[in-house]
Amino acid sequence: MQKVGEYQMKRPKFILFLDKDGTTNLEDKNLNNIFHQVSTMGGMVIFVTGRTIVDIESELKEKKIVLPEILVGDNGAIICYTKTNEFIKQKEIEHDKILEMIEYFIKNGGNKDYIRFANGRELFVSDSKEVRSYYRKNKEVKFCEDICEIIKSTKNITKLVLAGSKEKMEDFSAYVEKMDCWTEMDVTRFPKKEAQNYRLDIAQKNISKGDSVKFLVEILEPEYGYICVGNGLNDVSMFKVAIEDNMRVAIMANSPDGLLEQMQQYAKEKKKGKVEKVPQDKNLANRYIMRKAKCFQASMREKEKKNKKCNRLPNVPRIKVEELKTRNISRGTGWQVKNRDR
Repeated sequence: MQKVGEYQMKRPKFILFLDKDGTTNLEDKNLNNIFHQVSTMGGMVIFVTGRTIVDIESELKEKKIVLPEILVGDNGAIICYTKTNEFIKQKEIEHDKILEMIEYFIKNGGNKDYIRFANGRELFVSDSKEVRSYYRKNKEVKFCEDICEIIKSTKNITKLVLAGSKEKMEDFSAYVEKMDCWTEMDVTRFPKKEAQNYRLDIAQKNISKGDSVKFLVEILEPEYGYICVGNGLNDVSMFKVAIEDNMRVAIMANSPDGLLEQMQQYAKEKKKGKVEKVPQDKNLANRYIMRKAKCFQASMREKEKKNKKCNRLPNVPRIKVEELKTRNISRGTGWQVKNRDR
């Protein structure tokens, strides 16, 4: 048994760290069967996502997908043990810094409706027509008439998300980094699918998907290693951790241009790890997950065979015996010597 925070759980044979959006297809009817087989093999599936814990939990439950024991949300700011719905790890952004960021964002032409934040469990957004349309299928989102006022009274913020043009987000990213916070920028369709905006995720320093993967690997100690699967720029940190640990990285075919080459170059420089491309498929990484789980299983069987060979008793040379001691059971007279040639 391994201890994670205050919780005890069985040491996994291997771990599959999965991004959700653009990586794992929850609509795949075979996904539950895949997760069940992974569990039967002694493996563990852990979602590592930028979404809030409530958001990913509600979607998994809605689609009747088995809930993993551990979920990582808000790009690594939250690690949740789902059996008790408690946080193993939680890192909040300093409230004064958030207020300063919001003030700078608005003063420099930022749109109030493009501000979002999370408290580890829920996502808070502006109550505008565009934003409501964007989140119309998500029942867990909290709509705010004045999101800036809500931020002022909320002190347990784990992630702040701003959106706008690439130029504005690059400028804001440089400003936030001076405040000793972690940032990550990626493209987004928020607040409407036609939008060509950029999203800036902000969290307390030393928070990323990579930090969470490293934390969990050090505690759970998967016997046969792990794989990280993803498709976005916010997955880079966990890709790098896997490469540095000489593990396998799988990047989706739908990833941004240059991401695959960037990680291949990183692996080449480190002389560690292996970077693969997951071909485009309607079920995304689901089939790949099953294939790699079977590879882990094959490694386990190979190790078991080697262990059996090592534990086998050495061959004892046969000795020719001319006479054999037998017991005369009918007379009960004890041991007698019987000639084999008779």
